[in-house]
Amino acid sequence: MSAEIELLFTGLAARADKFLFGTSTVAVVRAARELIIFDTGPYAYRPILQGRLRRAGIDPSEVTKVVLSHLHWDNAANADLFGTAEVLVHRRELEAADSPTARDWAVPEYTVRALRRLRLHPVSAEIQLTPDMRIVELPGHTSGSIGLLVGRRLLSGDAVGSAREAVTRQVAACAGGEQDALASLDKALAMSEIIYPGHDRPFRVGPPIEYISDYELKIRLFIDPSGQDEELHFGAAAAKSFATWPGN
Repeated sequence: MSAEIELLFTGLAARADKFLFGTSTVAVVRAARELIIFDTGPYAYRPILQGRLRRAGIDPSEVTKVVLSHLHWDNAANADLFGTAEVLVHRRELEAADSPTARDWAVPEYTVRALRRLRLHPVSAEIQLTPDMRIVELPGHTSGSIGLLVGRRLLSGDAVGSAREAVTRQVAACAGGEQDALASLDKALAMSEIIYPGHDRPFRVGPPIEYISDYELKIRLFIDPSGQDEELHFGAAAAKSFATWPGN
């Protein structure tokens, strides 16, 4: 049977002028002999992630591998929840995070120290995990960004941050180099039928590029300490209401 991908968190393609959203994709991949977590999200996810694992029937001790697309604060903060799993991360990520001059601002100083207490498996090349699943190198967003290709479905991390990036070929952030980032974006699109981006809903590569699922978002604003909160709801009435980017 082919591997199954289940989203525990769906990334959000949004920006704010007051704060960083940090809403990153976290997925579980179930294969015959593997139970894999792809990225673990920011620390703020922690209690919610534990609840969603329980509802999905996943005991963290049964997870065989954790694949970290890169070491930014919004992608790798909860790897320690899976203490018995093998943690795969690119060697370049570890080297950059260890360096006082090369570590970028989005990698907390404690990250590598925490990872080294786990069953860390540094990778330096593409790895075939099963006949239809492999680790792929996608440098650019960071120097050691990787993805997980499951058949023709790609968990891309921030190498493909959103469907908009796929359409415009404009990568939002590329600490590892703009040319590498564009090359990895093209590589991701060429190898995939469906992409699970780092900060957006899954989309079909097409053409046209289009989302494969609907969305709903609620934001609660605490605007009055003695009164009622403000709650904003966003959503699409149908799966394709806002699913196809203009110009594609």
